[in-house]
Amino acid sequence: MKGSHIATALVFAVALVAPLTACAHPPSSAPGNSELNCSQLLTSAIAYERSGSGDIDSVLQALSDHCSNEYEIAVDFLANSTDSAFSIDSCEQLLEYGTRRESVTLLEQDGRCTFGGGAGGAVVGPEWPEGGLGWDAAGQYAGTIQRVCGPLISARETADGTFLNIGQDYPSPTRFTIIFWDLYLQPIQPGATLCGSGEIYLYNGVAQMEMRDPAALEIWT
Repeated sequence: MKGSHIATALVFAVALVAPLTACAHPPSSAPGNSELNCSQLLTSAIAYERSGSGDIDSVLQALSDHCSNEYEIAVDFLANSTDSAFSIDSCEQLLEYGTRRESVTLLEQDGRCTFGGGAGGAVVGPEWPEGGLGWDAAGQYAGTIQRVCGPLISARETADGTFLNIGQDYPSPTRFTIIFWDLYLQPIQPGATLCGSGEIYLYNGVAQMEMRDPAALEIWT
């Protein structure tokens, strides 16, 4: 009988401790946890916005507190996911204005924007980060909006702004140049791969692109 009482007491103790242990360790997706899954939170925010239901405010707060990269993607998506008098239908234009590429991909999936604002549409090359048109082929797509990538050879600052020479240095006519008028950028390591989105045009035979937002310039090292 004594052994039976001890066994019963042990079972009761284990049953009592188990729920307390479960309460002591919140799930990894809970805001504030060190193992916070930023990707899952972003997925939830997008799903809530698309469905029109769910506590999106608390998810956005968690992203803002712990996941700055995913928070920026969510904000860019939300800012362009509803119809308004200022909606932009061109995915290329959204990229040019600095909208995160991940956000543009989501918007394209929802039919909020489309690529192909010029002859031939958007061109992708698997050799560049996340695809893109190579700098040495940019001149063939003058008049279209593209994402052009290539190695930075030099960055030249003048009274007019900053000129980024890609693939070849100035004054080579085969170079590709990204121009920021009246802006001066933080130093970029030569040889880094740059990707810029905008309309390609030719100036004295040189393929160029103008950008307004330095934050929209992709720098891959």
